[in-house]
Amino acid sequence: MNSRTRTPPNPAGADARTRPVAVAGERIATADVPTRLWAGLGLAGVAAALQVAGPAAGLLRDQPAPGFTAFPLLVLLAVAPPVVAAAFTAAGRAVVAGGVLVGAALTTPGRALLDLQLAVDPLRASRPELAVPTSLSPLAPATGLWLLLAGHVLLLVAGALAAGRAGAVPGSAFSAEFDDESAQRSGRARGRALLVALAAAAVAAVGLLLSPFTSTDAYQLAANVVDSPFPASAGVLVLAAVTAFACVFGAGSARPAVARGVPLGLALGVAAVTVPQIAAGFAVERLGPAPGPYLGLGAVLLLCLYVFATGRADAVDSGPDETAVDLSAGRLGVAAGVLGVLTGVACLVAAASAQLVVGDGIEAPETVAERLFVPAGIVVLVLAALVLVPSASAAVRPALAVSLAGVPLVAAATLDSAFTATGVSAEVTAGAGVWFAIAALLLAAACAVVAGLAGGAERDDVDLTQRTANLGVVGPVAAAALFAIGAFGTPTTRAPELVPAGIWSQFRLTSWGLLLALVVVLAVAALAPWSRPQRAAGLLAGAAAVVAVRVLEYPLTSGRAADASPGPGLWVALACLAALLVGAFITGTASTTGTANTARGGARR
Repeated sequence: MNSRTRTPPNPAGADARTRPVAVAGERIATADVPTRLWAGLGLAGVAAALQVAGPAAGLLRDQPAPGFTAFPLLVLLAVAPPVVAAAFTAAGRAVVAGGVLVGAALTTPGRALLDLQLAVDPLRASRPELAVPTSLSPLAPATGLWLLLAGHVLLLVAGALAAGRAGAVPGSAFSAEFDDESAQRSGRARGRALLVALAAAAVAAVGLLLSPFTSTDAYQLAANVVDSPFPASAGVLVLAAVTAFACVFGAGSARPAVARGVPLGLALGVAAVTVPQIAAGFAVERLGPAPGPYLGLGAVLLLCLYVFATGRADAVDSGPDETAVDLSAGRLGVAAGVLGVLTGVACLVAAASAQLVVGDGIEAPETVAERLFVPAGIVVLVLAALVLVPSASAAVRPALAVSLAGVPLVAAATLDSAFTATGVSAEVTAGAGVWFAIAALLLAAACAVVAGLAGGAERDDVDLTQRTANLGVVGPVAAAALFAIGAFGTPTTRAPELVPAGIWSQFRLTSWGLLLALVVVLAVAALAPWSRPQRAAGLLAGAAAVVAVRVLEYPLTSGRAADASPGPGLWVALACLAALLVGAFITGTASTTGTANTARGGARR
């Protein structure tokens, strides 16, 4: 019996009195490992076999030789996730093993898109560990490529099976890792880990977006995310976004085993992409090392090292609870304000910087989407500055969190224009404005996470059991929700030769920004009636700021097309903006009235 095993008193009988109760931190016997986790381990093993069989069978017909002998390295990287997970399971740390599978599985969508480039246009795939073309002869996918993609799918399924409790029996040692609150990490430890994770997420994401190596080989391009073709560019973006999310999700978990497993699995998934790039930079002729892969992999590895090194310190602190609450609500609120200021500054610099760089004698394509960074950046900058004011922080923070949706709304359109222009000619490359747009996008994501965590910590100290819906605001927010569908789903500008991106048709990179903004506004409309009046006013004001950015799209960007006129989306967006402002006024008035009534009641007492 483990020294941490508890035996609760039970007068029902001697057997009951001596029956051990599972406690978090105990070694988990194989009998207590959930069936779903066993299935996930099995599927991960099959996935590794397919990822090895694919390159062995040949990914392309008449496939050129790789730039170096990479097959042993590819085998090692493919089998690493299931082997590491199996080792943790054998050591009695099955929850960590599940986290490893989840972390590795999160990287598979991006990796699959990168590999799918071999089916779309192999000559532009830039995969020297697999093949280095020596001519422009067309290449076609072979059976091995589909085996490789099938391996990604199975690893994703394996991660889904291992996620969470993995179907564990209540009361088992595996389930105790999730049920035993006494073993959860303290607020202080989680706060420190989150700050480290945010830094690691930003560095890793930026590194993955950069060029994998330098190249003087015309058949092996060293393209960054902007210059990469689709679907490779989409794969890099997805991998960078998922890496940033997994860093924060894993390191910020309240459960120590999850906080260790997910970043480790993430590191193995990122290594599968970056280690061959690093090796190619040294081993392949006419290629050289570049900082991108080092930043991407190094940041995640340092996060893993931090989480494992501070594992024992993640137990509940012996200090007063107020310290942890202050870290979550107070200091994280300040962190959200600082990140918001940086986001606003990055937006304004992106708007002022050149989006494209062209060669001599080539006329630069006109871009206009970045102009919307000015209103989006000003809104975020002002709200973030107010969040740094202690007396206004709690009221303004919801508005800041929601208004950040305006950044991806603009960034998606800006990057869409840049990707389109750079795909036209090799003489057109991304300018500084594109990189500041990406920086603004990453900073906005980090700010939203921190602001959300601060808000969640604040709600822990508020009694919400008697909270009822504010029926007075239901009408305006319901109207705003309906108008929002038209505001982001229909174009704000019409022109004879203009085919704008949309949600229901012409779905492009710009459409993701529209979709995210729509989801955020709809979520605010659903939450506002049930929120405290002051917080509801902030949520609705932030949503109004996002819709205002959409409204300004016509006056700021309509010059891109001849004979432009307002589209239906503009008028519906104006109606949505008005409904949100009315709702914010109603809830703000209710908040002021409630405060005044409370003050009068206190005076009478």
